Amino acid sequence: MVEEHDGDIEQLYLDDIDFDDDRDDDVVFDPLSFLRPTTPRKGSTRFEDTILNDDYYIDGDTNLKGADRKPNILLIMADDVGTGDIPSYWKSGLVDMPNIQRLAEMGVTMLNANASPLCAPSRYMLLSGNFQHRGQKQGGTWNLSGEQNQFMHKQKSLAYVLKSMAGYATMMAGKWHIGAKVPRKGSGELDKTKLLTAPTHDWSRPLIGGPQDIGFDISYMSTSGLQANPYAFFRDGYLATDAADVKYWTKGTYKQPKGESVISKEGEGSKDWDSTAYNQIVVEETLEFIENHLQRSPDKPFFAYAALGSVHVPHSPPDVYLDGTPIKNVYPTPHMDMLLEMDKAVGSLVDAIEAKGINSNTVIIFTSDNGGVRPEYGSTEYDHYSSGPLRDAKGSIYEGGTRVPLIVRYDGAIPTNETRSNIVGLNDIFATICDIIGISYPDGSAQDSISFANYLKSNKNKQGLRKWLPTWVYDPRKGFRKAEAIRNKNWKAIKLIDIETGERTQELYHLKVDPSETKNLAQNEVHNTRMKKMFRKLNRLGPCPINREKPFTLISGPEKGQLVSCDFFNDKEKCSTYIDGELKCPSQCGRNNWMCSH
Repeated sequence: MVEEHDGDIEQLYLDDIDFDDDRDDDVVFDPLSFLRPTTPRKGSTRFEDTILNDDYYIDGDTNLKGADRKPNILLIMADDVGTGDIPSYWKSGLVDMPNIQRLAEMGVTMLNANASPLCAPSRYMLLSGNFQHRGQKQGGTWNLSGEQNQFMHKQKSLAYVLKSMAGYATMMAGKWHIGAKVPRKGSGELDKTKLLTAPTHDWSRPLIGGPQDIGFDISYMSTSGLQANPYAFFRDGYLATDAADVKYWTKGTYKQPKGESVISKEGEGSKDWDSTAYNQIVVEETLEFIENHLQRSPDKPFFAYAALGSVHVPHSPPDVYLDGTPIKNVYPTPHMDMLLEMDKAVGSLVDAIEAKGINSNTVIIFTSDNGGVRPEYGSTEYDHYSSGPLRDAKGSIYEGGTRVPLIVRYDGAIPTNETRSNIVGLNDIFATICDIIGISYPDGSAQDSISFANYLKSNKNKQGLRKWLPTWVYDPRKGFRKAEAIRNKNWKAIKLIDIETGERTQELYHLKVDPSETKNLAQNEVHNTRMKKMFRKLNRLGPCPINREKPFTLISGPEKGQLVSCDFFNDKEKCSTYIDGELKCPSQCGRNNWMCSH
């Protein structure tokens, strides 16, 4: 699905950029003026009076279809699946995926959807509607530990907003990976080597900062998917394994009922842990939730978040799927077998929606947390390229690390078998869902989310779409930026940072002409102005913005609407009350100042 271009390429280079969306650099710039539109008034849309067609527009009382009843939401998140893995993108994937292909034929495929290059930051982006550095740690909060999850105080999750503001029943199953805190007895020490059996840990209590604490009514999840300990599930925050059934797993392969389970990192877990069963468990839990919900509360909408383990390592495909279909050894590599199982999982969930007759009132979203696996973990030796023609893979600032599949189906509300090429981020799904169902969200939440709901309806509805998309790569352990990039239309500017020396290297690519990012245009003087503009924008959106020199209007907090300067935040307590402080006055409120000079 490479976009075609006409005419002189050099003229295309010169013309294809859009700088008129945020005024001159000398004028005081408010990043939220386009990142997060103001709370919609009743009877208006975030993109005021944007007509979807003659019958429908989004407002605070109705959803995208113009109906009073709000739609269900089924959000399926794959793990380490690149656009090249999905046949409908580049035709480079060799695994047959009839279920995902049908999903694309029944909905809209986003060709330029992007995530963080790594798992934990992307999952925070998805559930928070924020860029990754708005959370507790710039590089993401990953595992079960002595620290809280990635959400900052007053940030509300998508689940919380749907539950509290629209009456949704909310559920998640599968991979959590945005952190949680071990409940301890009194002032007991954290023991990372014995997360489940340490005498100072109190598993009669739920983990702190789990799904149940950010808006999910029901959950059945593992804190790190299938790749790290503890190898156990938590139901509604409580450890689902008895202490007597905890085992210390060493690295290796273990025969289990579903197949050969793999432990890639030693640690504690349930004695019956089976990595081959992971995706089927996620599917079964999600199906059970939907079934029970429809029986008990058929008139209440639901939000189900199914976070699959496919296709993160270890690649341990089950012998057969739930319906008896063979999975293991169907393809030349375990990686490809896991892709096959992923498609089967998507099929099970979508089939259930259709079988219950609720597909006309359910938004189905399929995406992934980052680009595809690196070649050493993939199937390139058999000419299956997880990134398609895109450069590099998971963990990289290049398109192969950040471009992800994103397919949306909403029968009767959006077209079938269409594509969209405008850039979107995983953080934009938050505002998009809120727009689809016709609700707003609290100040201080989803501050980096831009709705593309109208754009799903028609390719002509381009008003208010994202024009700038920044991305960062952090060292997960040290927190330092390793690379950063920003896109504007088809242009992408990259800055690579040597962590040891601090040396910066700049690159510039035109992705329409050069989707594989092989022709660095940074040394061409004709692009100097463009690059300076793009990097200034990247700085303003990033973790280290420059203090605002001129007065600005507060967009949050009890004095919202007042004109203030950064002196307002000399009282540091205001930094936790007003999101404006971190965005506009980092010298007073910046949480990242320790790393900004690096």
